[in-house]
Amino acid sequence: MNERTKKKCRCCQKTLPMGQFHRLEGTAVIHPFCRPCLTSAARRRSARRAVERTQKTRGCAQCGQDLPVQMFHWLRASGSFHSYCRPCHAAYMAERYRRLQAGRQK
Repeated sequence: MNERTKKKCRCCQKTLPMGQFHRLEGTAVIHPFCRPCLTSAARRRSARRAVERTQKTRGCAQCGQDLPVQMFHWLRASGSFHSYCRPCHAAYMAERYRRLQAGRQK
C-alpha cells in the first residue's frame, strides 16, 4: 500500500488503511480518529451521560450551591442538565434581556 491509502489515527497513533476512517458527511474530509477509536469515544461519552442522568444533585456554576437535579433545566440537544440552576438562569436571562433592550434604545 502507498501512503495515500493509509492514515495515522490521532487517538491511537496507529497507521491504518483509509477504509478504517469515516468520511465526514457532505464533505471530502476524513475523520481524524479511526472507526474503533471513534466508537470507544462515543461509548465513553454515552456512559458519562448515563451517570449524569442518575445523579441526584448537581453544583450550580453561578451560585456554587449543590442542588437537586430538578432545579436545573434539561437540555435535550446535549442530553445533560444546564450548568446554572433555574433561579440563576432566570436572573441571568432577565439581565441579558435588560442589557439588550438598553442597547436597542440608543
